[in-house]
Amino acid sequence: MSSYFLYYTSVKCFKTLINVLLILLIVFSIIITSSNLFGRPTFLAITYGYSMFPVLKPGDVIITIPEPLAGPITNGSIIVFKDPDYGKIPGYPPYIIHQVISILPNGTFITKGINDNFIDQIYMSPITPSDVYGKAILMNGRPLIFPYLGQIIVFLRSNIIFTVILFSILIFVNTGISKKGKTIKFSKVAFTISLGVIIFSLLLILSTFFTTYTTIVYSVSNRQGILVGGVNQPSAVNLGVILYNQSKQYSYTVSDRLLFPVVVAINVLGEGNYTINNNYFILYPKESHNVTIIILGNGYKGLHQLVVKTYVIVTLLPFSINMNDPLLSLLIYTSINTLALLSFIIIIVMNGDKV
Repeated sequence: MSSYFLYYTSVKCFKTLINVLLILLIVFSIIITSSNLFGRPTFLAITYGYSMFPVLKPGDVIITIPEPLAGPITNGSIIVFKDPDYGKIPGYPPYIIHQVISILPNGTFITKGINDNFIDQIYMSPITPSDVYGKAILMNGRPLIFPYLGQIIVFLRSNIIFTVILFSILIFVNTGISKKGKTIKFSKVAFTISLGVIIFSLLLILSTFFTTYTTIVYSVSNRQGILVGGVNQPSAVNLGVILYNQSKQYSYTVSDRLLFPVVVAINVLGEGNYTINNNYFILYPKESHNVTIIILGNGYKGLHQLVVKTYVIVTLLPFSINMNDPLLSLLIYTSINTLALLSFIIIIVMNGDKV
């Protein structure tokens, strides 16, 4: 009797663990996707360096409250804020996680890494409230973290095929264990829910995987010249000097390299004047579309920087629902396509049972 109880308890614990992993998969898929779409962390942020050691170690994931929900920032708050030097160190994220050590009369913040011997403001301006992405949740003065989870997330994002195989195995393990632990019996309800999680997460991850960012730098002037430097990023495009009332163009091609149609939404961020031939369109497998951005030589004199974000949203049903919000459009497309694909699979399974 005791051995059966131990076996039954072990099976229940194992199933519960797998269900928790499936829930974490869908939660992290949404969070990671929103982070990539906005170029900033939302509810979670991954630490990469040792500047906050020993409170935070590389690979730790901290739980944050995003702005504008974070509430007042005080001395001692650990905040996630925009890195003004993003792009100069390859592989590093566009944010910094440091502690506020002083608040200036104008409402800006002086920050410092706990393990650093200097404040951040020796090489950057005081942090303004608009630079703050979120504030870490503290308990007894220490941030809530998932130790080393960031390394797992980075690995899974970098190895998409392994991720799909891993969670596909979890589906069958989760549905292949019966409640009584005596026989192998598949639960259709559990299988449908688990498969829905996998499909939803896979579509989100694929969309994030093919989303690209390009930085365009140029200078507006009233005389000829050469623009040296700019932004130290592999994807940066240097258009040089554009004379007043003249223009230059940047063109690139977006291709559908998947087996499904994709919806492409293009956002251009930054201070500059431009026109774009098409910023929202649908592509079918192996189809390509040429995007042309014409940069106009007007506005203030000096260096300009534009960030071109090309969002690629995987869809099984190619119809237009442009919400002017990449994350909202992505979630709507993904939800509709998950339900459609699940319905198709359920119909096939039901017809198979009747045969």
